Amino acid sequence: MTRINRTTKNLIYAVLLICFFGLFQSCVPHERLLNFQDESDSGLISSQYIQDVQKIVIQTDDILSITVSTFDSTAARVFNKRITQSKDGSFIGQGYLVDEEGNIEFPVLGKIKLDGFTREVAKDTIRNRLFYYLRDPVVDVRFLNLHVSIMGDVVRPGVFTFPDERFTLLEALTLAGDMTSFANRANIMVIREKGQLREFGVVDLTSSRAFESPYFYLKQNDVIYVKPLKEKARVINDPWPRVLSATGVFASLATLVLALTR
Repeated sequence: MTRINRTTKNLIYAVLLICFFGLFQSCVPHERLLNFQDESDSGLISSQYIQDVQKIVIQTDDILSITVSTFDSTAARVFNKRITQSKDGSFIGQGYLVDEEGNIEFPVLGKIKLDGFTREVAKDTIRNRLFYYLRDPVVDVRFLNLHVSIMGDVVRPGVFTFPDERFTLLEALTLAGDMTSFANRANIMVIREKGQLREFGVVDLTSSRAFESPYFYLKQNDVIYVKPLKEKARVINDPWPRVLSATGVFASLATLVLALTR
């Protein structure tokens, strides 16, 4: 086999070294992919006090399902709208829309202001006004349009509905297929509207203190933005790490160097 001069060998070694550093720089460190690092690495079983979750209140543009029942089902029928749930989770039928003034238009009773009320307070408010028409009425109030929007570095960005008021950030990310390898777990932004105000909160999922954040439990219309790590910008802007990550190229160069050093 013809011997290759020292200059050629040095060039091959240099290319191999560039490949190695290119692959190394395109990788995300393992610790940046972990959630709740302070708990998972301790090896100890610990516990946290679960704080009382602030209940969701009724807001403008919410759609409510309100069901009235009593001993006389015929008498209660006039107060009920027919709303059924389809296989895809959507609701067929029209609920009660909370207008810009915070009111709903209820059969017989007319306008009822519910803005700012929890479900329990709304039930009592409607029930008290029904005593004039029904004997021992029972009222059930539910949200029909609870949803959050998830964008950024998740597998499936989109708008997701949730049936229960006790809905967490972790559940929302699970619906979106979890975060990608380039997601910045220490900087999850939650955008929340309260009346005429818009809040921007940050949750650090690398710490177990995330459970104590006021943004860990989500509210209707929250927007979740999962920011990317800086490593993602390097991969996108520089095509070389993507090219050099091909194992075939690395294997070919390694084989060549081994052959020349024999």
